[in-house]
Amino acid sequence: MNTDDPIKRNVEKDSGEELSPMAPPEAYAPSTVEPVAYKDMHPLLQILMDEHKAFVKVLDNFETSLTEWQQNKWIFNNSINKNFKELFSFLDNSTPLHNKKEEKQLFPLLHKRLLKSGEHSGDDPPKTGVDVKEAEHIQVAQLGALCLNFLGLGSRVKDNEDREMIFELAYNQGKEIVEIMRLHIYREDETLFPLAMKLISKEEFEKL
Repeated sequence: MNTDDPIKRNVEKDSGEELSPMAPPEAYAPSTVEPVAYKDMHPLLQILMDEHKAFVKVLDNFETSLTEWQQNKWIFNNSINKNFKELFSFLDNSTPLHNKKEEKQLFPLLHKRLLKSGEHSGDDPPKTGVDVKEAEHIQVAQLGALCLNFLGLGSRVKDNEDREMIFELAYNQGKEIVEIMRLHIYREDETLFPLAMKLISKEEFEKL
């Protein structure tokens, strides 16, 4: 087991606390997994990557509007409303379908191959990058629900100080969604999908 690989090593903080696999100290450090060009990816992976690109555009717009909203002292405008609505619509409609493709088609076999090849943590039971990605799917869905609820609650509160406090909570949830999803997409595209190409044969892909 190559402990230099960020997807399978147990990274430790200075305190000795064990982190999950796929969580190196430098979050966007170049992957040590041999890269695979987009054109060489299996069509299933290309579809997932194309959907990632669409989500990144939504995230970009949402993050821009989050910043504008905070700087405007929580005052909404048409652009902010549009980009917020786009993000929550994407989380409700597009993201579950995307996650289902990963979790039902790709992840079960990939998880088995990662375990067999030693691409996992030292936990008992061992965890792979698939476990991390599935947990993040749930986490982002929960954050999206929290953020939307805070936005709705804040809009109904009349006291300015209470409303600002609630909107700040919504803002923080929104920022966390952006941060988690950017890193989630990066690690799938740069590490997990190239590993899938390495560990799953063309014939097996055709059966997924």
